[in-house]
Amino acid sequence: MRTHYRFGHQWQVQASADAVRALLEDVRGYGDWWPGVRVVADASTPGRRAADLEVRAPLGYRIRITITEAPGRPDALRARITGDLEGWCTWRIAATPTGSRIVFGQQVEARSRLLRLLSPLLHHRLSGQHARVMRGAADGMRRALLVR
Repeated sequence: MRTHYRFGHQWQVQASADAVRALLEDVRGYGDWWPGVRVVADASTPGRRAADLEVRAPLGYRIRITITEAPGRPDALRARITGDLEGWCTWRIAATPTGSRIVFGQQVEARSRLLRLLSPLLHHRLSGQHARVMRGAADGMRRALLVR
């Protein structure tokens, strides 16, 4: 069955790499700037950031996941994803002459019953919904970094 997803998105912001990293490290604040994302609970433990999130896709369904900080490189933030999806995501941040370039990568497997049933039929459409959620992330991030 076609239940595996691989996503990649990138965008530019007019803010320092340090400001972008600080925004992304504050997982409890994602819902403040990322449309469609609601932080349900802080799931952090000593020394490791984590949050339970609910992602509302434009088609109306909700995906519930937990993201947990994973070891990464100095120029990247990496998280394990569990829940309705299972896999990982990475945010890479690079300074540019006009600000920062953000590169998001994600590989997940659908785990919820509904997503596993819909994935083979609607794989392309569900991928398009992810792209819309990530455009919201890019726009929200730009707005949030302007007011910092």
